[in-house]
Amino acid sequence: MFIVLILSLVLFGVGILEQIFHHKKLKKITIRIHVNGTRGKSTTTRLIAAGLREAGFKVIAKTTGTLPRFILEDGSEIPIKRRGRANIKEQIKAMSFAVKRGADAVVIECMAVRPELQWISEHKMIKSTIGVITNVREDHMEDIGAGREAMAETLKLTIPQNGVLVTAENDYYPVFKNQAEKLGTKIIPIKSENIPDTIMGKFEYMNFKENISIALEVNKLLGVNEDIALKGILKAKPDPGALKIFKIRKNKKIIYFVDAFAVNDKTSTLMISRNIKKNVSLQNMPIIGILNNREDRVLRALQFARIFAVDVQLSKIILIGHFAWLIERTLKKLKVPGNQILRLDRLFSIESILKKVFEHIEKDGIVIGFGNTRGMGQKLIEYFEKYGELA
Repeated sequence: MFIVLILSLVLFGVGILEQIFHHKKLKKITIRIHVNGTRGKSTTTRLIAAGLREAGFKVIAKTTGTLPRFILEDGSEIPIKRRGRANIKEQIKAMSFAVKRGADAVVIECMAVRPELQWISEHKMIKSTIGVITNVREDHMEDIGAGREAMAETLKLTIPQNGVLVTAENDYYPVFKNQAEKLGTKIIPIKSENIPDTIMGKFEYMNFKENISIALEVNKLLGVNEDIALKGILKAKPDPGALKIFKIRKNKKIIYFVDAFAVNDKTSTLMISRNIKKNVSLQNMPIIGILNNREDRVLRALQFARIFAVDVQLSKIILIGHFAWLIERTLKKLKVPGNQILRLDRLFSIESILKKVFEHIEKDGIVIGFGNTRGMGQKLIEYFEKYGELA
């Protein structure tokens, strides 16, 4: 018992010393930006950093999206290699990395999911001077709970103390405002309508006005001229999970592939669907949805089944990944005709899956990947990036 007590005291002491050293490192970087939200975190992180970089800041950014990586002060990138599963202690290492490189600003995407870890990530590890919450959508229901209210209550835990919060979220703005006032933090609401469509057309990937509006506001807070910030933002490389449209030709047919595997909530899915229908070159084409499910995200897959049955019109729903039988059964219970559902979960090559897709379009068609990137989703993305061309 005595030995256990001594070991406990030693570990406690080590933890205190680590905190002291970490806080000393934080003081060396006076601009710390913590980006949270359901959708658009990785892209917004990149856009903020790109604007600051254009203005001459020595900024290090870290994203934890589809492929986690550091974005260095010159815009080059270093993949983050992990041993085992992601751990929020990675954020402490990220701050140390930025200090070693002499950064005067860091932009870090929140990687925590569970509520208690989100609080620790902000108030113990990053202590941001500027916090960002992009939006509130349903996600990670297994860890947070169902409903946008649960998500908003979780996201508010990363609002900084005595800092500034920038958010494009309207519905849950009162929740964030109340929390910000408790913490002595100024909150700035963003209106994305001010971004003209001409700016959106300059991006080589599908971006959203709220991401750009937030990036411009954060740069403005740090004294960056809007023209300079926008110049940098337009140079930003897309996140590997950003929405791109590829096309592949075969036997006089064309498949337009939209990588939306990183999008996993109803609101974002509807926004993507609307944006695709606005694209003149893609109008009047049949739309096929490919739902890729991973074994630990069953609730998300069932949520998509309801979206496909009620909100999004698809000519065909292709199921790949885990629990395809359960999703098929759910779709049929929701009155989706059986001939509209195609299970390809027993096919393990991209060529065989695409062969089936080509068989179900007469001439040209749009294929949108939903659900999850992991597994066959990532293989599809890599295939189109290798053999396809940007549309």
